[in-house]
Amino acid sequence: MSTDLRKRKITYTIILTSDSPAANYRRMHIKTGALAVVSFVVFVAVICYAVYTTITMGGYIDRNARQLEQLVQMKAEYETLTAEKDSLAGKVSSLEETLSRKEAQEHELVAAHEENYIPKGFPMSGAAQIKEEDAAADTGEEGDENEETAENTLKVEAKEEWKELIFVAAEGTKVVATAPGTIKEVREAEGEVSYVIIDHGNGYVTTYRNLGSPIVEEGSQVVKGVALFLVGEDNTETGYSIRKDESYVDPLEMIEIKG
Repeated sequence: MSTDLRKRKITYTIILTSDSPAANYRRMHIKTGALAVVSFVVFVAVICYAVYTTITMGGYIDRNARQLEQLVQMKAEYETLTAEKDSLAGKVSSLEETLSRKEAQEHELVAAHEENYIPKGFPMSGAAQIKEEDAAADTGEEGDENEETAENTLKVEAKEEWKELIFVAAEGTKVVATAPGTIKEVREAEGEVSYVIIDHGNGYVTTYRNLGSPIVEEGSQVVKGVALFLVGEDNTETGYSIRKDESYVDPLEMIEIKG
């Protein structure tokens, strides 16, 4: 009888019941082997799920860690870029201020340069008087000899349409340029008044007329005060006129007399 007991398979019965009085109950007979297989399958499934969850969570944690590291790095880069931006903004502001100062200085230099090229100087190197127009005209009869002498005497007569002034200076004085510029024209011809014309490059042109010989050459650059004629015994008078954009102006309105 003990032998029969050892060979008998153990089975388990699962009874399913309901709270309802009218419901029947069911019995399920599960053999030990089947239960073991089912348990093993469940166990393996649980293990696999646990492993999968661990791997998935590990990857998620790694991704989060990398993302967090990237965020920290991006924040550091942002702060660095912000600091560089502020520094560059300061440099740009400083450069703009420097540029503004340089532009102001350049404007001042240009203005000073243009001012320097305006013919405001005195056309003689020393003292000189402005010749007045002769008030009286010859009315009496003159001898033939006096008339011939007058006809042969060359004079620098003021041109009214030029608003020209006639300066009378002593021997040894020089006729000088009243501002820097370029010698535009030089003329010397026998029996005619010689002249020098200077273009000052800003719309101003000055003309100097004298009976002497010009001592400058056409096309040369001159500075203020350069001698144009040497005043001698026979050429004490000098005509001086100024043009501004082809219109003549009164030299007395331009000349700066110092001292």
